[in-house]
Amino acid sequence: MKDSADIRAAREAFPAGLEQPEGSFRFSADALLLARFTAEQALPEQAVLAELGTGCGVVSLSVLLEKPGWKSVGLEREAVLAEAAARNASSLELDENFTPLCGDVNSRNDLRRMREALAFGENLSGPPMFDAVATNPPWRVESDGRVPPSGLRRRALFGTAETFREFFIAADALLKSGGLLLAVSGADRTADLLAALPKRLHPEVLRFVFTKENAPAEFVLLMARKNGRGALKIEKA
Repeated sequence: MKDSADIRAAREAFPAGLEQPEGSFRFSADALLLARFTAEQALPEQAVLAELGTGCGVVSLSVLLEKPGWKSVGLEREAVLAEAAARNASSLELDENFTPLCGDVNSRNDLRRMREALAFGENLSGPPMFDAVATNPPWRVESDGRVPPSGLRRRALFGTAETFREFFIAADALLKSGGLLLAVSGADRTADLLAALPKRLHPEVLRFVFTKENAPAEFVLLMARKNGRGALKIEKA
């Protein structure tokens, strides 16, 4: 039986105290920005969220602490991180709302497993679909800065020319019509981010995040709606 004092302490300390395996990439500001951006969207009180590249679970867990009626299924290709995400959920008593799975965004079978996991023990008819997909894909390119020696860190940080499109195609497959894709990237990759969107994912918000005065934006947050038609809004934070 979980100790309520331990759970309360873990929630009060969050996101400090999350288990992050040795050699893995430590979550940073972009993950927390994505969590806040996701939680502020106008979604149902019982929304179901998918997170692609969940890592240690910080984005989903942050959202679920703010939105107790939501549920989330995460997909993470590194087994050691998916296992850490499960333990982090348990330490926060969110394991009934968050299911991290080990798998690949390019695998149809793994995306099917995500849809099936939405049942959370219930019998659902038809393929359940998600209200939103949140993702912080590896958006750095290897020509930008030093490449870390750890394979876990390298794979979490650096993608390929196809990474955005692979993640967004997976999101398209998971979302219901009208569902939201929520993504974060370095602001210098904005053009690549938009170019990678499948036709059915229509961009509606670009929020540029500035961390220094008189300097270019550091991050960009994207909201795209499946089968949406709304005008694109540009925001500054």
